[in-house]
Amino acid sequence: MRDDELPLPELLRSLRTLGAARDAASQAAHDAIFAPLIAARLRASHAEWRDVVRSLHGATLAESIERASVAAATTGTMQPAMARARSARARDLLDPLRDALAALDDRAGAALDAGTESREWRDWLDALRHAFATADDACRQLARLLATPPDEGARLRWYERRRR
Repeated sequence: MRDDELPLPELLRSLRTLGAARDAASQAAHDAIFAPLIAARLRASHAEWRDVVRSLHGATLAESIERASVAAATTGTMQPAMARARSARARDLLDPLRDALAALDDRAGAALDAGTESREWRDWLDALRHAFATADDACRQLARLLATPPDEGARLRWYERRRR
């Protein structure tokens, strides 16, 4: 198989629904989660087959997605405690995606060793499809979090400083 014939599956289901994302929260969630994935997919589409796997490195993608998601979740939050709570919630929402990207990395070595005509390569592609499908779910959940404005007037719980 020639490098320019490498079959990478269509992965970006959510791009078809991007037009439906009419509010700022949905757009911010999509940007946070899919910008790193789209950039990696683009790099992979122009790479030699071994570099395809390296372009779609799950740990690197997970770190970029988490950083962008936390930034989106804390934008406009004034209270540090509220910012910490929203960033923790955003990180929690990403757990399934982080797991899917780790599974992608788990299959990468075998795929590289076995080549593009192997079962290991197909397993890696299946893990890649699963990671993108999981990203769709994470995007919807993050959009719901972002659509809920921080309740800056909420009383802090046990960790609140008491006024004297």
